[in-house]
Amino acid sequence: MFIACHLLLGLILGLALARHLGDRRIIGFAALGAVLPDLIDKPVGHILLAESLDSGRIFAHGLLFLVLVLAAGVVLKQRHQSFALLAVAAGALSHQALDTMWTTPVTWFFPLLGPYQPYDYTDYFGNAILAEASSLSEWIFLAASAGIALTACWKPRPDLLPAARTLIRAAVPLLIVLTVASLCAWMTGLPESILMAGGEGEDYLVLAVAGAAGAIGMVRYRDLLSIG
Repeated sequence: MFIACHLLLGLILGLALARHLGDRRIIGFAALGAVLPDLIDKPVGHILLAESLDSGRIFAHGLLFLVLVLAAGVVLKQRHQSFALLAVAAGALSHQALDTMWTTPVTWFFPLLGPYQPYDYTDYFGNAILAEASSLSEWIFLAASAGIALTACWKPRPDLLPAARTLIRAAVPLLIVLTVASLCAWMTGLPESILMAGGEGEDYLVLAVAGAAGAIGMVRYRDLLSIG
């Protein structure tokens, strides 16, 4: 999945945790965790290790990374009563779930099944930006994420609330339409489409799950979004 999709699911997860813990600040930590694997692995794999691995799914996309962050989160919770790192771990888990990392067990279970598999990309970042910009789903996820971030942060700015509420009210029906369209694309075996550049097969099913989670979460936690 692309970055805005990961971000939206992290924000929805953060809303759920914020409701349970009574602390809006946790939303940002969950959102950070949801994009953290790409923030770590993409530069490392496609820049620092471009001549050897050239892969954007390495350490931070594996279970070992989750275990380390989770362990650090447990220590932080016990010593300082902070759920920050546990929220980061939850966000990172959502990232790996959206990327269906179990389908690449060598990476997910690293180092148990051997070394990472090398790849060969041409202008990875340029092509990735083009793919995201040409995917309708990313624009919908981005609008929804912006609305959530502007309304649900710890101290929302009152002057931005009207625009943020408009984004949210527009994003919910768009997410529902995206969910239905993605399910249709999955069931009919639609090849690459405007919904998601490079998407095919199970990608559309994951896209539908993300869209549904976004719509349901924004409605379920509408009180935290200051939309009543």
